[in-house]
Amino acid sequence: PGRNPRHLQDPAWAADLFPFTYAETEDPFTGARESLMTRCRASTTCPLVMQTDSEHEWWASRGSLLVTDPRGNPIDLPADVRVYMMAGTPHFAAPNEGLRHAPQAALPLSPVHAGAPMRALLTALDAWVRDGREPPPSRVPLRQTGTLVEAADAVPAIPGLFYAAIHTVAARMDQTRLPAIEIGRYPVFVPRADQDGMAIGGIRVPLLDAPRASYTGWNPRVEGYGPGTLYPLQGGVLPFAPTRAVRDEARDPRLSLEERYPTPAAYLSAVRDAAQRLLADRLLLAEDVAAIMNAAEAGTLDRSALMR
Repeated sequence: PGRNPRHLQDPAWAADLFPFTYAETEDPFTGARESLMTRCRASTTCPLVMQTDSEHEWWASRGSLLVTDPRGNPIDLPADVRVYMMAGTPHFAAPNEGLRHAPQAALPLSPVHAGAPMRALLTALDAWVRDGREPPPSRVPLRQTGTLVEAADAVPAIPGLFYAAIHTVAARMDQTRLPAIEIGRYPVFVPRADQDGMAIGGIRVPLLDAPRASYTGWNPRVEGYGPGTLYPLQGGVLPFAPTRAVRDEARDPRLSLEERYPTPAAYLSAVRDAAQRLLADRLLLAEDVAAIMNAAEAGTLDRSALMR
């Protein structure tokens, strides 16, 4: 226990150590075979587990080790474990947070809040424990589905997004030496993005499935503030062009707002469809669907459109 891994900070700090996941795997550096549940399995005291992470953790805290073995091969999680990634989210954003800027960050800070799907998952966890009702299937990027990939292949080239495949590595350190030395690395993968630069895997709230901007779980630092590293704990935002002409001039491959939503009604319909899909999958509660639609109708669901 201590602090989570970050990019790039104290690479010798033992922020996490093998085993990294709930399935039994083998450490190639020691030959040990363990899981996070080895001890509770032996005493038949394991709880039902529901793990949620922001997307940022898959870039800065090597989240892929949750669903791969230490050699990078895909694994199957135990039946009493569910894992979920909140696509497009920073480590934390406050409810109803507006856009903020940090002089050290290349992109405005992502305001995507995970409260709504978290409420649905907490409700599902309660039903799992009380009544034995299975919760929604895990929803994370996976090697098996092609949604968890090498960083160099993860995000398409988009002007202004400043993607440079930056992510935190997972080094095996020899802590018996002073200073500690690296003796090897575990493979780390990151979420694959769609044509808009947003993660395909994970839980995508209506901000991402009916978007007016691209939302990322990562945000690089700018020149003068440690370029080549990630701004800690934050994601980023890049708005869509308002018109086809503007996006053509910028050579932006992402569809403009007028191409996506010819009318205000078209936008509301897209938000409604995205919310209803999550409701059907038990990843939103009915009251949150209503709140999302009220915000969309009031024009406050996505403040990033105001940036232009």
